[in-house]
Amino acid sequence: MTSSSRTVGRPRVPDLGDRVLDAARTVYGDRGWSGFTVDEVARRAGVGKGSLYLRWPNKAALLVDAVRSAAPSVGNINLGNLELDLHEFARQWMAFAQSIEGTMVSRLILDRQSNEELAAVIGELDYPDYVRSTRALVRRAVQRGEIDPDIKPTLVADLIAGAITTHVRSTPPGLAEIAHTESYLTQLVATVLRGVGYRSLPTQDSPGDLDS
Repeated sequence: MTSSSRTVGRPRVPDLGDRVLDAARTVYGDRGWSGFTVDEVARRAGVGKGSLYLRWPNKAALLVDAVRSAAPSVGNINLGNLELDLHEFARQWMAFAQSIEGTMVSRLILDRQSNEELAAVIGELDYPDYVRSTRALVRRAVQRGEIDPDIKPTLVADLIAGAITTHVRSTPPGLAEIAHTESYLTQLVATVLRGVGYRSLPTQDSPGDLDS
């Protein structure tokens, strides 16, 4: 075989995975879990059903992968104190909760309650990204002396993420204005800070420190 010879067969499609995941999200958004099938995903993606099973063992794994790949991660937040960190975390989570991806994640979590196959796949996922991010910023707050070391990071994460998610799901779209959203986040963070016994510490370059 010469160096100019080409492999016989259908050429690989570089965006095949993205097309399948996009199709999976569309099918789930249109039909929910009860109407979500590998056949329909393959049809909308324009691929053979067999190619999907080469990568995903079942429709639950395909759906979780599709939703997870579209969900933005919470960035590493370190703005110097817990109050600023939690405000930024709350803003990021609000943006996610208001997005189509956020709605899809909430729907997926509800669907897993009544489906063992879906629950098993979701249970195998990595630790929630938002919990991991919150754990880091709570740990830094403890090191700075802003809160006591017995405060559980998962509690802080759940208080903010849970409250925001509930707020978004229960607020009519016409009332979810930017000004109201910012005011809500400010009050939410202030409430959580009081609950965990937050102690605001003076900065090192404050006038009081310079005079002492």
